[in-house]
Amino acid sequence: MRYNINARFIYDATDGTLTLPQSDEPDSQLSITASALLYFFLRNTGIISRDEVLKKVWDDNGLTSSNSNLNQYLSMLRKTFRHYGIDNIIVTVSRGYLQLNPEVIIEALDESPAAPLPLPKPLADEAQPVAVEEAPIEPRTAHAHGMCWYMAGAALLVISLLLVVFSWVGVSESRPIALSQISHSQCELLASDEMLRSVSANEYGKNFDEVRRRLNVTCKPGERFLFFYGDRLETNGLGRVFLAHCAMHEDNPFSYCDNYFYYSWKP
Repeated sequence: MRYNINARFIYDATDGTLTLPQSDEPDSQLSITASALLYFFLRNTGIISRDEVLKKVWDDNGLTSSNSNLNQYLSMLRKTFRHYGIDNIIVTVSRGYLQLNPEVIIEALDESPAAPLPLPKPLADEAQPVAVEEAPIEPRTAHAHGMCWYMAGAALLVISLLLVVFSWVGVSESRPIALSQISHSQCELLASDEMLRSVSANEYGKNFDEVRRRLNVTCKPGERFLFFYGDRLETNGLGRVFLAHCAMHEDNPFSYCDNYFYYSWKP
């Protein structure tokens, strides 16, 4: 299902992409969970309780729901749509209740709804009933009942041993990502050592400025940036881009960050 939102861009629920009206290529793409959350509100435009949202978007799809998860993805949607000139795509009506912003103009472009992008851990498809000939049920003897418990215990023991073996084999030492500070204009910019080995500092700074200007983000004292992009971006091709805009704190240098993702972007 595709929607024209405020005549500014087109949202496609099948893959979470946001495309500008005059473009054939997606401008950006929502994460799977953020897209599922937006699609739910587009289909339910009235006032909805937070509990119902958690049940329909998380619980009914086999995911672990929590208010912190809901707040995180609401914030992600609001920041993304603010980039396209829409403030508060999802509004808080009162404590515990949410609603798609009634001032936003939504136009459905498809006559029939398309299947939305599946969530990371979808529930298994329900099995269809099959007609079978019923057989007479014989009563279980005490011996058969005991054998079932014996076989179940043996199966659990085998599974436990396999888990222990796999845990020994799969243990690997985790390595933290090393970050280096770069002097760039007035911005405090951090880059991974692997990123710096793959691209020149001038090209890295140039692409950082392009993304920052695109997002209309300025450098301020007490803030820092973490920037990463894929190799295809170096040749002006499409690639994945990540930018974290963080406020520094005495105890935690990344205490609060605005994260931006681009799945297709050109400098």
